[in-house]
Amino acid sequence: MRYILAFLGTLLAVCSIAHGAAITVHDDGVHIEGGSLGNFVLSYPVLISEKPNQELKPVEKNVAGAHATLKYDRGAQVEVSIADNGEITLGFKGLPANIQKFKAEMLLPFDLAQGGKWRVDGKEQPFPAQKPPKPHLYQGQGKTFQVVNLENRCLSLTVPDWSFLEVQDNREWNWKVFFFRLTAPLTADRQPARLRVTLGAAEGGVKSVVLVDEFGQDAQSDWPGKVKKIEELKADVESEKAYYAGFKAPQLDSFGGLPGSGAKLGLKKTGFFHVERSAAVPAAPAGETPAVRWHLVDPEGNLFFHLGVCSFGPSEDYTYVKGRERVYAWLPPYEGEFHAAFHPQPFWSRDSFSFYLANVIRKYGSADPEAFAARMIERVRALGFNSGGAFSGIPQAQREQARFPYVGGLPINPWNEFKIESLPGVRETFDPFDDKNRENLDKAFAKNVTPAASDPLLIGYFLCNEPAHEDLVRVIPTLKGHVAAKKRLVQMLQEKYKTIEAFCQAWGVQAASFEQLNDTGLAVKTQAAAGDMKEYEALFFDASHKLIRDTFRKYDANHILLGDRWQPQTANNEQLCRIVGQYCEVVSVNYYTYGLDAEYLKRIYRWSGGRPMFLSEFHWCCPKESGLPGGKEVASQQERGLAYRNYVEQAAALGFVAGIEWFTLLDQARTGRFFERYNGENSNCGLFSVSDRPWKAMAEEMARTNHGIYDVLLGGRPPFKYDNPRFQDSGGARKVVAAPRAPGAIKLDCTAAGWPGNPPETISSQRVVEGAAAEGLEAAFRLCWDDENLYLLAQVQDPTPMRNEHTGDSLWSADGLELFIGSEKLDQPGGLLFSDRQILLSAGKPGGQCQSFVARAAEQPRIGMDVQPGVDGKSYTLEAAIPWSALGVKPEAGRELLFDLGVDDSTDGKARRCQLMWNGTARNSGDRTHWGRLRLNQ
Repeated sequence: MRYILAFLGTLLAVCSIAHGAAITVHDDGVHIEGGSLGNFVLSYPVLISEKPNQELKPVEKNVAGAHATLKYDRGAQVEVSIADNGEITLGFKGLPANIQKFKAEMLLPFDLAQGGKWRVDGKEQPFPAQKPPKPHLYQGQGKTFQVVNLENRCLSLTVPDWSFLEVQDNREWNWKVFFFRLTAPLTADRQPARLRVTLGAAEGGVKSVVLVDEFGQDAQSDWPGKVKKIEELKADVESEKAYYAGFKAPQLDSFGGLPGSGAKLGLKKTGFFHVERSAAVPAAPAGETPAVRWHLVDPEGNLFFHLGVCSFGPSEDYTYVKGRERVYAWLPPYEGEFHAAFHPQPFWSRDSFSFYLANVIRKYGSADPEAFAARMIERVRALGFNSGGAFSGIPQAQREQARFPYVGGLPINPWNEFKIESLPGVRETFDPFDDKNRENLDKAFAKNVTPAASDPLLIGYFLCNEPAHEDLVRVIPTLKGHVAAKKRLVQMLQEKYKTIEAFCQAWGVQAASFEQLNDTGLAVKTQAAAGDMKEYEALFFDASHKLIRDTFRKYDANHILLGDRWQPQTANNEQLCRIVGQYCEVVSVNYYTYGLDAEYLKRIYRWSGGRPMFLSEFHWCCPKESGLPGGKEVASQQERGLAYRNYVEQAAALGFVAGIEWFTLLDQARTGRFFERYNGENSNCGLFSVSDRPWKAMAEEMARTNHGIYDVLLGGRPPFKYDNPRFQDSGGARKVVAAPRAPGAIKLDCTAAGWPGNPPETISSQRVVEGAAAEGLEAAFRLCWDDENLYLLAQVQDPTPMRNEHTGDSLWSADGLELFIGSEKLDQPGGLLFSDRQILLSAGKPGGQCQSFVARAAEQPRIGMDVQPGVDGKSYTLEAAIPWSALGVKPEAGRELLFDLGVDDSTDGKARRCQLMWNGTARNSGDRTHWGRLRLNQ
């Protein structure tokens, strides 16, 4: 039987248009332009086998016109073709016999949370406005998947027969986006698979739904302080004067620093911002966290803690209105009273509008940028903020008149006239081996850095924003030889291995010459390959950051290099931190969190060689009291302020955090920030609403911290601690479990027969790391070993036992156990090593078969297992024999390993409700820092 696409006759009655979507192929997948519904990217297929469990991802892509050729490891190939009628054809060539399925994924715009719906085979459900208790909205078979937005616009994807579909809310993992995945079977004779995309109006046609009121606020909800009439805006002009005058700021020097602190602390006056280590605190021994105090020093030589505000000015309040005009209660003509509220850049101007600036015009009579900057500087200073953060285009005249410090960003991007391009597939990461890039970098710095080289108000420069540096080791081997970075990798490999035969054996590939490698996609699937890419990573980032530092210093000898504004997972790399610490004076992390993980920040500090740190982006949002969604959601505007106090004061007390930056000055537009068109972020992240009102309950809490920050820095009072468990990190002490040698053969029958008599370890219901509460979930486990296997015997108390319908890498999302094993560098915290293993053991037995999956394994091993229900109907026992060969471990008495054990729980077999962890945290699958220890006893 051929699994060719079966088109449903009812489809056009539900989503009526003839192939209206613009569908194109790109390096990252199939792009679908959905107009005001949003833009979508369907990922290229990942090939899947079950025996052994294995996934193959493309290692080489050739994209041209409406066609893409994808090459995979082991000779597999997929041809992707796009037809004019919206049909996507996947042709398969050279697939290994054990490849049985493929999967593809697609992110869905988060604005679907506002009245959007999804359908599988006509069954309709709303996208949840609030984070649901279970992230999986749907898991099951289906032939059509549809997305319908508030206007009744519809995108429909018809998929191969017998496809397994999943719809997911990623707020479970602090990512404000929805997610779709299809997993489809292949035919025995590898016939093509076909999908079809249609775009248009759902049944009943496009609807006129007012989403945004005349003031730019959410039209469908209410909250305290929502503006209802123009007269309210005008009345704010007088009332706000008294409000801001009511904040009593401490006496500060002309730059915002602490007067007299320079003399007291022995700080240097250089005329520019700089960082100094306190001479009163000695350096700590290698490997230890020092008792340290780093100071950011202002041009007058006084202590200055950077309390910055990102996007200081109208920017993310602009929204793209073209094509969805009907969702707004009011839009003015382009020419006229509100012309200044349209975007100033010609490319965006007629299509992007700021309701915030329209309200400023209503309130003050104009939206003059100079007056805006002066007004906002006065306001944020009243709240205790002292500087402009990233992305802040504050007019120079206003900066100088107000003596308001600011930070800059280096011009390392493809958008300026010198076009320094990022590497394909690696965000915000340029190729330092490309001669044209090196030349353009010099030109860009000469033009853009030189003018501010003597500006005392400039604190320093960020290098880039949220670069995906961690993707480098995976992406570079897949690129073509026209990319200089790929050629440099091949050069390094040739210098190391000398002969192509030695290289092929180490990497597990076939190639005739090193020259051939330049245009060959390579998979990193062996320990040797992973080690080589780690070596290359050091080579690459040393080259890029040295080039930036050396070029920068040609044109500016006075200001600080502030680092890369990493996301936390990027920063969790000792080698990368060490390199950046060599070339930057400050390391910066965009650190969004509830509870501040002090040990994580101390680790980054140690790895960087003891460089001070900026926490360069964070915020919390309150949808309930703003009408806007958010990522890190809290219960009230006051709790936004309490979260800020907890975060900033705890960070300042560490001794090496020299500044923070709140993101942003203004709330993002209700229909999303303009440059992302219909997929834009739209968070309640601002200090001020679209109606130009401060979020007072939050602002007043923030001011308490900002006005007292120097007391915290100098030990005058302890840092504020918000008494709420959600805002406290849970990483605990490391426990050790002993595993005795098995006295004989272990029979996998879920009994203790043949096991040593060692007492079990327990995992109590108090060890919840995911979910609201354990609700009766707890476990006890034993370990033992012999020369072939590590054995596990676990008894799990579970009111709804053995519910897991998944296979493969999804086993974690329902009942089962997760083992974490590390065999190398046991004292090294941070991200997982190549040799680390995460073993998923399902408590379910679909088709009567036990299910297991080893993450990060090149090929799936056979794991002996048995799972049996308890006689009480509220428990189960799981026994497993995990081969040492699968763990890459040679067992011997006295050896220690990193080890942890998680217990996953589901009530329906589809979605995980909660997770317990023996020693670590919810971050275990990406961070080995809090794993416990396993000791092999005789």
